[in-house]
Amino acid sequence: MALGSVGDGIVVLREWDVEDAEWYASTAARDELIQRFTTESPTVTAEQVRAAIVALRARPVGAAGFLIADAATGERLGNIALTHDHGAGEVSYWLAPHARGRGLATRALFLFSQWAFRTLDLRELCLWARVDNKASRAVAERAGYERDPTRDQRRVVKGETWETVAYARRRPRVLSQRQAMDT
Repeated sequence: MALGSVGDGIVVLREWDVEDAEWYASTAARDELIQRFTTESPTVTAEQVRAAIVALRARPVGAAGFLIADAATGERLGNIALTHDHGAGEVSYWLAPHARGRGLATRALFLFSQWAFRTLDLRELCLWARVDNKASRAVAERAGYERDPTRDQRRVVKGETWETVAYARRRPRVLSQRQAMDT
């Protein structure tokens, strides 16, 4: 299955390339909010990211991910990925500091969710956010995810216990006319 790319004219989700590794590593390791709210290691190296990109491009069963880029310029904006099994997926995402506050994460999450439902034939997508990550929680809600308090969890991340809240989005029963035209 080729991942290819998917976009809306504002953002494009494209396959990761090994050339993106240095940017990913430096952005993920150095950004305070990425470190505060994601599982990204503060010591991640470009070499580790290159190895992960090579593995991802080999199309492992149960994983998918894209680089979030500006549709007009190709500028790197962030990361969005999922792991999946038995028809359900768990989504994660982050944006670089310069890309925040413009609705780009919402666009990326919406596009990625539609792609995952259509391409991977998933029935449900879930995501977890730290309870104090108001921005990510708002992104999830704007992208059509609904709070699912039954899945809230305490998670141990980077040696700390995080209170997380769960969001879920079920596969749409019928795609809208625009979505159907895009398939």
